[in-house]
Amino acid sequence: MSSSLMQAKKHTKKSFVLRRGRITAAQKRALNSLKNEHTIELGKGRTNLAEAFLDPERKLIADVGFGSGESLLSMANKYPEANFVGIEVYSSGIGSALNQIQESNLTNLKIIEADVFQLLETNVADETFDGIVFLYPDPWPKRKHHKRRLLSGRFLNLLYDKTTKNGLVFCKTDWENYYYQIKEGFSADERWASEDLTNLPEYLHSLPKTKYERKALIEGRQPRELFFRKASR
Repeated sequence: MSSSLMQAKKHTKKSFVLRRGRITAAQKRALNSLKNEHTIELGKGRTNLAEAFLDPERKLIADVGFGSGESLLSMANKYPEANFVGIEVYSSGIGSALNQIQESNLTNLKIIEADVFQLLETNVADETFDGIVFLYPDPWPKRKHHKRRLLSGRFLNLLYDKTTKNGLVFCKTDWENYYYQIKEGFSADERWASEDLTNLPEYLHSLPKTKYERKALIEGRQPRELFFRKASR
């Protein structure tokens, strides 16, 4: 287990459960042979993520909990003018994404294996990301587990600190009460402004349906989108 995940275990807020999922042979090969080329290794202190890319002056967008990587790869392919970082804790998803990065020959996409709460709190400097994307964050549907939902409380302050001036946060969820919880959390903070979905940046247009989204639609849950931008002071 990487040092970043060992640190994450000590964190008081657990927004995920690190399950032992099945890893395919292809994913395992990617983890063994492609990790050094396409991932960012974190140190004990702050890491300048931009320096991991060929052009560190580009905008930097993070996709948090990218699953198997369909949307992450779509964004990086669609918008080569920006650099993208995929943040994930599950080895199977990381292995899938590494294979896709290699096959697509992408140079504007890197992977970080880390708990995003720990990453932002410990390893990322303020005003690092121009955009942060959350596609179907774990809804923790049972009421007693709502406190584990990522997009709440102190994490919203971290998002503000780690996004650049006019930085954006985009979220998509199929759980109605989580949608309203996120909306109320951002709306109650005058440092954020709600943006019209017609103003979405190019890389967020026509994202492919993820495995989770297809499942939600089959089960009758309608995806909802939220878009916020750092308010000008």
